[in-house]
Amino acid sequence: MAPKKARKPIEEPELSNELEPEPEPELQRGPFPFLELPSEIRLRSGAKKNAGTVGSSAKKSKHVAPTSHRIALFLTSHRIHDEASHMFYSSQIFRLFPVQDFSRRPTVRALPRRHRPSVTTIELILGNSWTAPPRSWIVNQGLGLRDMALTRTLKIFIECDPSQPIFEGFRVSKEYYTEFAGNLMRQILERLPALVQVEFDGYPSVRKTGDLMVRLLQETQMANKKVLWGPERGWTDTEDNYVPEAEDPADAAIDGLRSSIPLCVDTLTTTLQAVRLET
Repeated sequence: MAPKKARKPIEEPELSNELEPEPEPELQRGPFPFLELPSEIRLRSGAKKNAGTVGSSAKKSKHVAPTSHRIALFLTSHRIHDEASHMFYSSQIFRLFPVQDFSRRPTVRALPRRHRPSVTTIELILGNSWTAPPRSWIVNQGLGLRDMALTRTLKIFIECDPSQPIFEGFRVSKEYYTEFAGNLMRQILERLPALVQVEFDGYPSVRKTGDLMVRLLQETQMANKKVLWGPERGWTDTEDNYVPEAEDPADAAIDGLRSSIPLCVDTLTTTLQAVRLET
């Protein structure tokens, strides 16, 4: 018999004085403590300030997200609802009365009463329906202006001034719409408790020296409100860009049509510009 081979002794591992590091436990990610942040930081994620809804600004301004997506945040909790709804309503511009461009945004009268105190800016569009203003254009308790304690700015956009000679034969009288708009303006200013300033703007045919603008400026000054000028018309405190020799009655006629049937006139204007470029 062959002799058995001796077994090789098993070498025992050397003991080390250093302990091996224990594996780090996986981080358990819970919900972010959003409500623990200071309110100044939370409100930075609020709605973008709306530039306006009249004139060229209506076509240029775009929302960060659809309204339905933004107001879905209201349903998170009562606390989030209060903060988010205040930020939303304070950053938007709401019209006092509806006009014929069929804006989907509610007017001031349609807003829930609890949200009216959050509104900071409202707008009034004049010139629309200059032959027969809607009966709903009245200032009463139901309009809710006395609830709007944070409203600081009133934007007024004038689509046309029916006191101009081009409207002779179509208007009720030269003073009719001027008186209507002036009285409406006075009632609005009387019921806005914290209003600071009124911003005026308009289409090309509207003159700062016209009867309608003069009356509105008088009402603003008598109410001790600051006068501002919007970006579209280009008015300033010291000068008026209206030159009598360059007046074109066609501008007033087009603006008058635009105030009645805005979509048709905008399409016609675009078509005429395209034809002019081709020729």
